[in-house]
Amino acid sequence: MLEQLLLALILILIGTKLAAHLCQLISVPAVIGELMVGIIFGPAVLSLIVPSDMLHVFSEIGVILLMFLAGLESDLNLLKKYFKPAMSVAVLGILFPLILCGLVSYWFGLSLISAIFVGIVFSATSVSISVQVLRDYRRLDSEEGSIILGAAVVDDIVVVLIVSLFSTFLNMNGKLSLDAAFFWDLLGKKLLFFFLIYIVAKYLLKPFLRITKRLIATESETAAALVLCFGFALLSEYLGMSDVIGAFFMGLLLSREPVKEQVEKRIVTIGYALFIPVFFVSIGLDLDLAVFKTEFLFILVLSVMAIATKLIGGYISARFSKVARNKAWVIGAGMVSRGEMALIIVQMGRSLGLLSGNVYSAIVVSIIIATLVSPLLIKFFIEKGEPTQLETVA
Repeated sequence: MLEQLLLALILILIGTKLAAHLCQLISVPAVIGELMVGIIFGPAVLSLIVPSDMLHVFSEIGVILLMFLAGLESDLNLLKKYFKPAMSVAVLGILFPLILCGLVSYWFGLSLISAIFVGIVFSATSVSISVQVLRDYRRLDSEEGSIILGAAVVDDIVVVLIVSLFSTFLNMNGKLSLDAAFFWDLLGKKLLFFFLIYIVAKYLLKPFLRITKRLIATESETAAALVLCFGFALLSEYLGMSDVIGAFFMGLLLSREPVKEQVEKRIVTIGYALFIPVFFVSIGLDLDLAVFKTEFLFILVLSVMAIATKLIGGYISARFSKVARNKAWVIGAGMVSRGEMALIIVQMGRSLGLLSGNVYSAIVVSIIIATLVSPLLIKFFIEKGEPTQLETVA
């Protein structure tokens, strides 16, 4: 058992780092390479790594750390500065794929509940991939870059809440009995969760961080951040929500604290050195390449819809907010990438029993396609809008 785990971790670490290196050389998001490692090393091709309980534990820790980092990397000041256009982009960027990708899924034979969940999956936007592309093209601090980041913050929060409410509804087996238990499960637990977040943020967080800073111990502040991350993950799980929700909001709280940069640097090291690559590889391990034979049309239509809904939704919203046409297209393109958030949510849908093997694999493939297309679209619209000022970073 231990020997199999160690061998799997060796293959995962070597494979993901080499894949990330190759992806950087060809300007493809590293997450795509990590997924491909799972596909190539997994049962679909070479069968060098097989799913196991221990890998699942590592994968779950990776999800929690990934969402914690997503919270840490969210900049609420940008949301304040560009609140109106960011909110508009986020709202249409959620509604378009939620409705249209859901309808496509229902049209291809999924149940109503599963189709709605697919719509939720494609409502998510990946912040990290768009940020990297904008940084490479020196657009991170531009108007369009700030709106993309602000919209992504709203997008992440709203989609996480939608997933939470959706999970609560499923746990009640779809019964809409309007009694005290219903309102407690649907709203009461969520309100209690946010009330506890408020109490921690207002009265407990700063004293806790001051105490840990005074400890004469190696990496005490990083350890304290992990305690908060895992503690809120456990709390949200206890209150009937996903553990990643607690981790995400604790990251948001810490993102405004002086310790943020140090904690982020350490958590990035811990997460991306081991746990997060295991998570992405574990998704690839479950992918069945035979799905192209049986679900090709579904993959094609869903991928096109996933790209078009975010691109057009972002463009229309930005134009309504009086953003220039070329910048509006960049904003739409910046919202196309799904990456980590969508992969996390689709994994949750699989664990809830909403997505079968072929459908699950088809959705993962569609997420990968949308994620691959997004950087190309951003590059295209930046070059089209300001070709003489484009300067990429090597």
